[in-house]
Amino acid sequence: MSNFSQKAAAAVFLALGSLPAMADEVKAPASGTLTGSASILSKYIYRGGVENDDAALQAGLEYAHNSGAFAGYWGSTLDYDSTDDSKDSGFEHDFYIGYGHALNDDWSYKTQLTAYVYQNGGKVYSEDGNEKRRTTGVELLNNLDYKNLSLGLGIMLADVNYSNAGDIYLSAAYEQALPQNFALRTSIGGYIYNNRRDDAIVDTAKSAVFSEARLGLAKPLGKTGAEVVVEYVWGGQDRMGESLDDHTLIGLNYAF
Repeated sequence: MSNFSQKAAAAVFLALGSLPAMADEVKAPASGTLTGSASILSKYIYRGGVENDDAALQAGLEYAHNSGAFAGYWGSTLDYDSTDDSKDSGFEHDFYIGYGHALNDDWSYKTQLTAYVYQNGGKVYSEDGNEKRRTTGVELLNNLDYKNLSLGLGIMLADVNYSNAGDIYLSAAYEQALPQNFALRTSIGGYIYNNRRDDAIVDTAKSAVFSEARLGLAKPLGKTGAEVVVEYVWGGQDRMGESLDDHTLIGLNYAF
């Protein structure tokens, strides 16, 4: 990990550690709540692809207004730099804003706009230098929840170096409480690709693929707000039809 990433991760965790003390002095407004999380994972796998094959540090903050509007930030260390192949470290910053509402005790929905910003991000050029694409992506994410079942629909809104505008990601996730405070977590997801915007940087061989399936167990550590997670990920395919690896993940999550 680069010195920049180490300093950034340290700063995030120091900031998170100071929040409980700050909360004692400054109470959150009655009109909303501030929540956060911090995690360390053995790997960072996103939609079947490897974002960090080493231990990843992740953290986030979210403010939710009682009206249903919310905004937040989430970040993670990476084992690559999207604009410099010679570097083996980087950082992902996700900024989002959205709205969610509970229809009744069983049904709810959420929609959010997320910007994916990468450390040292800018533009990626084709080998001949005639074409370029930015690394910052913007995606519209939608979720419809019924009890413990969540259905997701993500739509990429702009061409980036890893995706075409119009790419669609479909997902489903289910969580079930088990004895001894264990929780079973499962999910599955796949892409429908828009190949009409291909160029020298992004090429599509498959119009639709299965991306990943997950099966995991989570166990809270008493009343500390922390939990241990063990998860197995079955990899599918990418847009070129190349097979993605399977992975076993172990993580420690803390929420406040």
